[in-house]
Formats: sequence, C-alpha cells, structure tokens
Amino acid sequence: MHILTTGAYRLFFPAAGAFAATAIVVWLLIWSGVDLAMPFDGLRWHRHEMLFGYLGLALGGFLLTAVPNWTNRPALTGGPLVGLFALWVLGRFGFALLPGGGLQAGFALAYPLSLAAIVSREIWIAGNRRNLPVAGMVWLFALADALFLAGFQDLASRLGFGLALVLITLVGGRVTPTFGRNWLKARGSGVEIPAFGLIDKVAIVAAVLAAAVWIVFPDHKIGLVTAATASVAVALRLLRWKFWAVTREPLLLALHLGYAWVAVSFALLAVSVLGVAEPVQVVHAIGAGAVGGMTLIVMMRAILGHANRPIRGNGVDVVLLAAVHLGAVLRVLAPTAVDQTMLIDLSGGLWTLGFALFALRYGRIAVLPRL
Repeated sequence: MHILTTGAYRLFFPAAGAFAATAIVVWLLIWSGVDLAMPFDGLRWHRHEMLFGYLGLALGGFLLTAVPNWTNRPALTGGPLVGLFALWVLGRFGFALLPGGGLQAGFALAYPLSLAAIVSREIWIAGNRRNLPVAGMVWLFALADALFLAGFQDLASRLGFGLALVLITLVGGRVTPTFGRNWLKARGSGVEIPAFGLIDKVAIVAAVLAAAVWIVFPDHKIGLVTAATASVAVALRLLRWKFWAVTREPLLLALHLGYAWVAVSFALLAVSVLGVAEPVQVVHAIGAGAVGGMTLIVMMRAILGHANRPIRGNGVDVVLLAAVHLGAVLRVLAPTAVDQTMLIDLSGGLWTLGFALFALRYGRIAVLPRL
C-alpha cells in the first residue's frame, strides 16, 4: 500500500480507469432497463459521475503530478494524498446514496474544492504566475459541480465540458508538439515541428471564446461563428504538428487523436446551432472523445514515464486506445442510426474494454517500484 502513496499518478490514474469502466457498465444496465434497485436517478448519476467523478479524479492525478514539476515543490504524498483520494471516494458514495441537498453537496464537493485549494496554494507559494489560470479553471470546475448539485444540470455540464475543452487546448497544446518534437529529434528524422506561433495563439483564443459563448448562450447564432472558427483554428494547429511523422508510435499518435476530438467537438457544436447535430452528440464528442481520449493517453504516458519505463506502445496499448476512440465515434453517431440502442451498447462495451485494459495493464505498473 505504501508505494501507492508516493505519487498521485500511482493511485489516481488506475482508479480513474477502473471507475470509468465500472460506471459505464452500470449505466448500460440502467439504460437497458435493468432494475438495479439504486436510490438515484440513473441519467443524473451518469451525467454527474462521468464528468465530475471520472474527469475530476483524472484531472487531480494530472495536476498533482504536473504541479511539482511546474513549481519545483515537493509532491503531495503519504497521508495527505490518501486523504484527498478518500474525499473523492466519499463523494462517489455521497452522490449515489444521499438524497439531493446540502449533505449530498457537502460530500460531493469536498474533493474538487480541496483539489483546487491544494493546486492554488502550490502555484501561489512558488510564484508560478504562468499557471495561475490553470488553478482558476480548477476552481471553475468545482463551481460547475456545485451548480449541478444545485439543480442547474445543463449549465453545469456546459461549464464542465467547456473547461475540459479549454484545458485540453492548453495542456494538450503543450505536450503534443513537445513529445513529438523530442521523439523525431531522437531518431534524426529531419522532420521539424514549428515552435509556438500565431496559429497557436489564435487557436487558444478561439477555443476560449467558443467555449464561453456555448456556456452562456448555448442557442445563440453567434455560437455558429465562434465554434466554427475554433474548429478550423484547432485543426490547423494540429496539422502543424505533423501527425503523419509519428504514426509508428501509437503513444504519440494517440495524443494527436485526442486533440483532434477538440476540433470535431467544436465542429459539431457549430452545426448543432443549425439543428444539424444534436446536443447529445456534442456532449459525447467532448466527453467520450476529447476527454476520454486525451486523459487516457496522458495517464498512460505519465505512468510509464514516472516508472522509468520506455514510453512505447505495445499491442495491448493499440487495442485499448482503438477501443476507446472507436467507442467514442459510435456514441457520437448513435443518434443518427436506425438502431440507436445497438450502437450505444457497442460503444459502451468498447469504452469499457479500453479502460478496463488500461486499469489492468497500467495499474500493475503503477504498483511496481520505479526501474
């Protein structure tokens, strides 16, 4: 047990994968009409737990692993780390078992508020002003959770998923070209990935603006313009990173695929204003595609890197990544199908397979000593 408390990635990431796989199985049973005798509204539970339960834990694992590198301060370990994880666990039970109200909100909000406080404290003490916006977004994520618990489910979901898109735009925009550049340079390929430039700035601004408009004015026609602009800008930014040069390494290609879902999400958001796409397709493009795909590959690379193991994909990695991305595609397409139920079941099965394989393979690595 002690080794699990030496880093958030060891504890949070495998747990997030196991939770994602389990939560989708529970939801598929509810969706299929199986009476699980659960004391909660199934759809409300699914919407909350996949956003604030799964993403909340994956985000916490990432930040508690990355912030020490940003600030040159010691990582959260030992009892405080276990305590924070326990708050997340209590939040899951509290949301599922307690009636809506102050007590349920207290259990559910203890983890995101504590995470926001810890991240803000570390960044502030270190004087790392560059990453203060990230801390601010964690507070906004906690606010979104509070709004959901207060009954503003649609607004809270848009705020949570909008923040997720912006975070992926920012953080994914840092790691994807950097890792690709390092990999290509180490192999002497001669392929160069451009440095941060005007297109990158435009993509970030466009993504923030499009997300903000969607959150506040989800049905306004201006959303067509802002979301379409963001989709094009993000796609152009992605093309600058030359994904075709890293196709031999699945753990690099998957970063590009995760980022590509951001462009797809904004494109669907744009056409949803015209009624061409349904809101549920937009939400699942963000949740199952962008969030699922990007968090998965970031967790995989982080565990391998911190375990001092080669960051190279094997056959199992290809299968689990393909399962999650294909599952996301099918879930987005489901509303357009004649037999929607079949596609939803297949999508959920693939997503569950992908995250279950991740939890098994990377959970084992996480509990082993660093090489």
